[in-house]
Amino acid sequence: MKQHFSLRASVCLALATMASSSVLAAGFQVNEHSANGFGRAMAGQAATPENASILATNPAAITEFDTAQFSGQISFIDPNIDIRGSMETTVGDATIPQDVNENDIATTALVPSFFYTSPINDKFSWGVGAFTNYGLATDYSEGFNALHFADDAEVTSFTLNPVVAYKVSDTLSLGFGLNITYAEAEIGTSIPQAFGTLLGNEALGNLTVIKMQGDDVGYGYNLGALWKPTETTKLALSYRSETKLNLEGEIESDLGVLIPAVAELYNQDGSLDLDFSAITEIAVDQKVDDKVSLQASIVLTQWSSFDELNAELVSGDDLLLKEEDFEDSLRVSIGGTYLYNDKLTLRAGYAFDEGAVSFEHRSLSIPDTDRQWYTVGATYDVTDNTSVDLAYAYIKGREAQVSQQRAIGSIVSDLTATEHAFANVFSLQVNTSF
Repeated sequence: MKQHFSLRASVCLALATMASSSVLAAGFQVNEHSANGFGRAMAGQAATPENASILATNPAAITEFDTAQFSGQISFIDPNIDIRGSMETTVGDATIPQDVNENDIATTALVPSFFYTSPINDKFSWGVGAFTNYGLATDYSEGFNALHFADDAEVTSFTLNPVVAYKVSDTLSLGFGLNITYAEAEIGTSIPQAFGTLLGNEALGNLTVIKMQGDDVGYGYNLGALWKPTETTKLALSYRSETKLNLEGEIESDLGVLIPAVAELYNQDGSLDLDFSAITEIAVDQKVDDKVSLQASIVLTQWSSFDELNAELVSGDDLLLKEEDFEDSLRVSIGGTYLYNDKLTLRAGYAFDEGAVSFEHRSLSIPDTDRQWYTVGATYDVTDNTSVDLAYAYIKGREAQVSQQRAIGSIVSDLTATEHAFANVFSLQVNTSF
C-alpha cells in the first residue's frame, strides 16, 4: 500500500511539471500575441486598436478599421531558469546529502500568431485569429539529482478565434467570438541516476516513473466592449472564458521493474482534466496630444479554477493526483506611445505580474513567482498600407524559495532550493491593410 501511495505521488510530480517554465506570466500563460502591444508591456491593449492583432484581446475594437487588416507576428522567447539548492536523502539509517543544481531548465521557443479582420458594412465587422494563450516547455538533464521532483514537460495549445463585432453608435462597439482550442501535452518524471547507486542497482537510474501524453479540443467564448467617452479617451472591457480540456492519451511507467503489481495498472490509456483559466481585462488608451498617448491595463486571470489534477485510467481507476490550489492573479501594466514622425512610432512599458502559486504550494515543478516586465518597441511604416513592429522585453522573476519532501518506496528526500529566473523576448510583426 505504501508503494502504491508513493507511485501516486510520483505521478503527481510528473503532471505538476506543466507550470515549471513559466518565467513569462503567471501559471503557464502566454502573452505574445502582438509585437506593438508587447512594446508597451501590453498596457491598454484591449483599448488600443492599432492593427488586426487587437482581436486577441478585444473583438469589439475591430470596428475601428474601415478596411481589411492582416497582422502576422512571431516572438522568440529565451527563458533562463536556474535551480540552486540541496537535498538530503534517507535510506534506512543512512542520510546522504546532495547538491541540487541545474541551469536553463526552460527551452527557447518561437510563438507565432495571425489575425485578419474586415468590415462587412458601416455597422458590422468580422475577423479571425490564430494564436495561443497557454503553453510551456521545460527539460531537466539526466544527471539532475531530483528528477523525482520534476523532469520534463511540454504543453502546447492553439486557439482559432472567429469573431463578429457591432458598432452600436459612434462611441460604443460590442464584440463576440468563439474559441476553438487544441492542446497537447507530454509530461514525465524519472528516477535520478543517483538512486540506482543508493539501491545497489545502477540499471534503475533514470527509469521512467511516469510518462503521459495526450491531446484534446476544447471550446469557449470571448466578449468585448470599446467605449469612447471623449475624442481623446478609449476605454475597454474584455473577457475570455475558461476552456475545459480532457487530454486523452497513453500513460507509461517503468516502475514495474521495482513494483510488479503496478506494471499493468500504469501502462494503459488514460486522460487528464486540464482547465485553461478565464481572463478579464480593463484597459484605457488616453491621448495626451498629437504626439503622445498613455496606456494602462489591469488583467485578472482566474487561476483559482485550477485547483486539482485528476487522472482517469481506462481500467476505471480515478486518481486525485495533486491539490494545486492556484490563486487568481493580477497583471498591472502602464505604457506610453510616441509618434516620432510620420513613419516611426516608439513605445515603452512596465508591468507587474503576480504569480499564481502561493508559498505553501510552491514546488520544484511549479516555482511560479511574481515578475516584472520592462519593454520597448517601435513601428515603422514601410508604405501607406504596410508597417513593421519590433519589440523587446526583459522579464525578471522574483527569487522563489522551495521546500519539499518526496518518497519513493523506502527512500525519502528532503529538498530546499531557490529558483532564479529571467527571460528575453523579441517580437516581430508585419501589418497590412487592403
